[in-house]
Amino acid sequence: MPKIIITEIRDKYADYTTLLTGRKSVFEQVINITEKKGNNKNFLTNRDVNVKHSSLTDAITLIAEVRVDNYKYFNFKLRCRSLSEVPFFRFDSDGETHRNYDDSIPLSEQQITTPHFHRFNENGLLIAYKTDKLLNEQERIALEDISLCVIHFCHESNIRLNDDDFPGISIMPGTFQFETENNDPNKGVNFA
Repeated sequence: MPKIIITEIRDKYADYTTLLTGRKSVFEQVINITEKKGNNKNFLTNRDVNVKHSSLTDAITLIAEVRVDNYKYFNFKLRCRSLSEVPFFRFDSDGETHRNYDDSIPLSEQQITTPHFHRFNENGLLIAYKTDKLLNEQERIALEDISLCVIHFCHESNIRLNDDDFPGISIMPGTFQFETENNDPNKGVNFA
């Protein structure tokens, strides 16, 4: 991931901080992931879920995406288009290890593996980080379950359903769910 500065967030960092840390509410008890993602057919996504901030009136949406062939590969995003087209907060359960290009972080700590969260620093630079739960091996394994991880995402982004509850996740409701494996059936077979 190259070093990219999002100037809209850098220039409105106080608004960004309020947006991220302030209490937010979601009103859908279940987020249904049912549609092929328009620009990447390898992922399913939900219709945007509206999120209301406790003190701001800007439109905020919650987006959930899951890989078609691996339900442990998912992400959650929060977007506020009045701030930036780029999601302002994100969680990635899987994907490539990358580097945080921030000189204030020691080089030995700039490599970040998944799962991790993304937020912006005061310079408008996207920074990946892990919470204590993601650093704990047992909790990290439990958070491979999208239904548990959405709760962790909501905690980290200060989102609640009603008073102190959290939305659930449903992937392709009304369909049979089968585990898929990416095993090569021809592995080890000599065709000579």
